[in-house]
Amino acid sequence: MKKKAEMMRMFSLVTHMGLMMALPIIGCIWLGSFLDRKLNTGVVFLIIFTVLGVFSAFRNLFMLAQQPQGKSDPKEEDPNE
Repeated sequence: MKKKAEMMRMFSLVTHMGLMMALPIIGCIWLGSFLDRKLNTGVVFLIIFTVLGVFSAFRNLFMLAQQPQGKSDPKEEDPNE
């Protein structure tokens, strides 16, 4: 049971990382494309917002990596640590 819980925890972390990478990029691409169509500017805003989305996605990933990934239940801690 403990192994299954750990596997689900890791699966949720990987899913969280994927969403934190994909959503800012997709959202910024959509916004840049929308602004280009409305303002008739070619691909200027698409390029700007795509770069912004990629930087934002990597910033989110960096911030997630900085968070401590300790054990979720204090009762499960090893007394020898």
